[in-house]
Amino acid sequence: MVIRGFQLPSSQIKLVPNKGLDLSIRNANIKISGKWKARKNFIKTSGNFDLSVESISISAGLNMSFDPTSGHLTIICSSCNNYIDSVRVHISGGRLGWLIQLFHKKIESSIRKTMNNKICQVVSSSVSSRLQSYLKTLPVTYKIDRIAGISYSLVAPPTATADNLDGHLKGEFFSLAHPRSPPFTPPAMALPPDHDHMVYLGISDYFFNTAGLVYQEAGALNMTITDDMIPKKSKFRLTTDFLGTLIPQVAQMFPNMTVQFNVWASSPPHLTMRPAGLIFTPTLETQAFAVLPNSSLAPLFVLGLSTNLSMEVSARPDRLVGQLSLDKLLLELKHSDVGSFSVAVLQAIMNYVVPTAVLPKVNERLQEGFPLPMPENVQLFNLVLQTHQSHRERERGRDTGRGRNRLHAPGARRGIRSRVSRIAPWAKGRR
Repeated sequence: MVIRGFQLPSSQIKLVPNKGLDLSIRNANIKISGKWKARKNFIKTSGNFDLSVESISISAGLNMSFDPTSGHLTIICSSCNNYIDSVRVHISGGRLGWLIQLFHKKIESSIRKTMNNKICQVVSSSVSSRLQSYLKTLPVTYKIDRIAGISYSLVAPPTATADNLDGHLKGEFFSLAHPRSPPFTPPAMALPPDHDHMVYLGISDYFFNTAGLVYQEAGALNMTITDDMIPKKSKFRLTTDFLGTLIPQVAQMFPNMTVQFNVWASSPPHLTMRPAGLIFTPTLETQAFAVLPNSSLAPLFVLGLSTNLSMEVSARPDRLVGQLSLDKLLLELKHSDVGSFSVAVLQAIMNYVVPTAVLPKVNERLQEGFPLPMPENVQLFNLVLQTHQSHRERERGRDTGRGRNRLHAPGARRGIRSRVSRIAPWAKGRR
């Protein structure tokens, strides 16, 4: 058989509040040509046929839910009705073609009845198999690296309103080795009810702070800074001779040696969202060592680093990326193995070392990005990122860290919104 023509002049998917989706097709037409053959006892005959099916109408209700075990979106065909206005068959060829042609009305009626009985079966089967299979390409977890993954699993069934389809995703980093719930809860999210774009993605600081928790507990937020990481043209050197100009006892105790700084996060870093941008406040400590001739380390001192960093978050078609810049750095002497000294003498060198040696390594990782929960073969374009502060915080006049980012991608004004509680991708539009 060969499909000679197919027309779909009217088709629509609309939201049905508190139910799901309604699929409707009106006045579809299809024309098919093929060969036929028949056999009765010793009589064989064959020929050609042209089949025209006109004014096909289908109405199907689609209910969406979720699998609480896997967190995947599920969909079933909950109702289906169809109607075919007419079926016309022209039969030609064959020694008995003229005889078969006499019964073409009965043949047409039989084909119409059979197709009416089959259409909804095919629709229901296609929803359960093909559409459900495609929805499973919407990832519920991503493995980021050997330490962490992101869970985008659904935590509740999607909710349909007259304008939006709201889905509630977890949006949480988790440890691959020791997964557990964070010791803090996600904030309630309520994004502005506008309909100017097709896709919206709301991200609370909970998303970023679970990342900080996972990586800090895994001991991954640490690095070693050595002199070869400092540009050769710099006047600052990580040597005992240079530090001796600031802290004389270092050069006296360990002359002509290189210095190594070990930096680590002493507690999970915290990110706060404000209308002006994202503020990242990691609590860091660093220990300085003199590298002895036998490559062993002699401890010099331990500093506490109170930092304020600005984070610029941007979006690519399938992921979020970030960039940190240093706003403020305050030092505190935690311990000294070389005697007392004023920590202020190290302020200039640390103001240089952190943005020169530490932040480039961090930003290199942030530019690799973190994937967004997108179905297979779907990407976002013309992205706009906005930072908001929650309504409750604005009323209180202070920031409690429960802000949100809003990412939206312009598209058709008629679409579907998918809302999420912790990290909220949603397609949003008017019917």
